[in-house]
Amino acid sequence: MEGPLVTELQHAFEEHWIKTFGETLSGADQFPALGAAGSLRTQVIASHSFSMAPLPLTQAISFAAAEKRIWITNAYCTPSDDQVELLVKAVERGVDVRFILPGRHNDQPLTKSAGRAAYGRLLEGGVKIFEYQPTMIHTKAMVIDGMFSLFGSSNFDPRSSEINEELDLAIYDREFGSRMEAMFESDLKHSRRYTIEQFRNRSLLERITEGLMLPFRSQL
Repeated sequence: MEGPLVTELQHAFEEHWIKTFGETLSGADQFPALGAAGSLRTQVIASHSFSMAPLPLTQAISFAAAEKRIWITNAYCTPSDDQVELLVKAVERGVDVRFILPGRHNDQPLTKSAGRAAYGRLLEGGVKIFEYQPTMIHTKAMVIDGMFSLFGSSNFDPRSSEINEELDLAIYDREFGSRMEAMFESDLKHSRRYTIEQFRNRSLLERITEGLMLPFRSQL
């Protein structure tokens, strides 16, 4: 990344640094003047711990405004009831809603169990879920209508929204969005669809684990 956007990222990092160490990083060497370095319309979205994070609001607006596609890739998916409702309503409007999520390669299986409780409502509502097969997928990104892209450190879960310190970028550009969709389609070729039948036929052990983890989903 180049240009004024870097200054915004530095500013967000500075806020985290001050909160952690109680000191500032200042001076001309730390914040040099940065001229324009491209034509992308971008915005840094910084989320701070134990506060109302702006990213879920940004996501909600984009889900409600989507007309064609909502494509999401995320390593840790534990959607809230509101997010599930918005995505299902998007499907009802004719929007193609897809997730690429970790499959059998998952470094946080308990987080997956906590989130899988929402799979049924998503699948019944017409949302398509695909599980990435080759290895653990750690991407945290989404692209809406091939126009609006979001990516960064935030997971699709309550912890990123309410507890963690996160940094994400929003980019409003059709060419960049097309590249994001191309990457999604590339990952989709290495993913296997997870169906409503699989969800309904999951094992008793999976169901028990999901029930045990559900009360702790905001912490996972």
